[in-house]
Parts: sequence; C-alpha cells; structure tokens
Amino acid sequence: MNPVKTNNDRLRELVEESGLSQAAALAIFNMGLGPAAYSINTFKAFLVRSDSPKYRALKDELLAHAEKNFKQHLKST
Repeated sequence: MNPVKTNNDRLRELVEESGLSQAAALAIFNMGLGPAAYSINTFKAFLVRSDSPKYRALKDELLAHAEKNFKQHLKST
C-alpha cells in the first residue's frame, strides 16, 4: 500500500519535474502572491522531509496556486 502523498510531496514533485533551481521555482511559486510572497527559507521548509525540524506543512490553497503557476510555466517553455 502506498503512503498518502502530502501537499509538500506534490510541491517537491512540481519542483523536480520543472528542472529549475529552488530559487527559480520560488519565483514561479510566488507569482501572483504580491506582498504575501514567501522567502526562500520558508519555501525550503515546504520542500524538506516531514521529519525535519524545519518542515512546514503546505496548505491546500498554496498547492493549488503552485500547480496552476507551474503548469503555466512548463507549458510556456
């Protein structure tokens, strides 16, 4: 039985599939967030394993935002 995939797992997949650096992936992630944009440290906290003390859970709304932005970016490249 496969473990349940978390929002953070899906974000990691999006970043890996994009082939972009974390900084470039963060730029895509932050598109449209305006002043609510995330720092590189917070973005990295979304990407680390759940057993890391730096781990931060990714909300459903942010995953939906990320999927939309990455889909648009990958389509245009």
